[in-house]
Amino acid sequence: MGKNYLYYHDFFGDSEQHIHGVEKVLVEKRTPYQFVQLVRSPTFGKMLIIDGDIQSTECDEYIYHEAMVHPPLILLDSPRKVVILGGGEGATLREVLRHRSVLKVFMVDIDAEEIEISKKYLSEWHQGSFDNPKATILNMEARKFIETQLSSQSVDVIISDLTEPFEGGSSNRLFTKEFFETVYDRLTEYGVFAVQASLLRITDFSMHGAIRNTLLTIFPIVRSYLTYIPSFDTTWGFVIASKKKDPINLGRQEIDELIASRVSGALRFYEGDTHIAMFSLPKDIKEALKKTTEIITDAHPILLKRKEDR
Repeated sequence: MGKNYLYYHDFFGDSEQHIHGVEKVLVEKRTPYQFVQLVRSPTFGKMLIIDGDIQSTECDEYIYHEAMVHPPLILLDSPRKVVILGGGEGATLREVLRHRSVLKVFMVDIDAEEIEISKKYLSEWHQGSFDNPKATILNMEARKFIETQLSSQSVDVIISDLTEPFEGGSSNRLFTKEFFETVYDRLTEYGVFAVQASLLRITDFSMHGAIRNTLLTIFPIVRSYLTYIPSFDTTWGFVIASKKKDPINLGRQEIDELIASRVSGALRFYEGDTHIAMFSLPKDIKEALKKTTEIITDAHPILLKRKEDR
């Protein structure tokens, strides 16, 4: 007979659950901002769960974080100043610091207690990046940082690796048109904004579509891309919003050459072929996104129901 596991239920909706066996609960802590759980899965290793939502796992976090970071950074000739919003595990920071041209990274995450958990338990994720002299870690509200601590046209790349906008959560005002307008202003002439943008599958694309539509009201170039994340058990969507350069114009060989010349260490997921595949949306998804019209504003945000409350 098999082992007796605890089971974590990942709710995708009222009628859909994905169930993961859990060998051990390592951390359960309600911080001032969110409910943080770190468990050990027999399939995925250590698994970080926030407000009932899987954030990343030891087995496959590199897929999400390389997809999040390298497409926007490789698009620019020599990105030097980068801002990360969220990214408490430290893995987004790790990937940004691989780019040799980067001189300064601000990581802005409101939850200092989550970062302390990451420092202690998630060394496989951050690999010491919190202590890199190029990195400045700030525990403050991301919108306040963008609005008050950055001057106009001062940042090459801004990466939004935030939790989704759940009811009562800390990210609710970080997906709106008003916030994205400020992001646009803070980016340099060739600046790029990348955002994790929720599920992207034919049964669940409304949040992604709304984020994409909202960015299209501000940026001249907006591209959705996706990849399958095994621990999420679904395709996950990202959006790049760019002032000048279009990621679909990059070719396979060009990307591979740029990675070889500009990125330190061997990547495990992202390469030229992967880039082309991620930006080649299937027909059904493209048609579905054409039908979405919602714009997210401060007055009319989109708020998801917390998974732990379902």
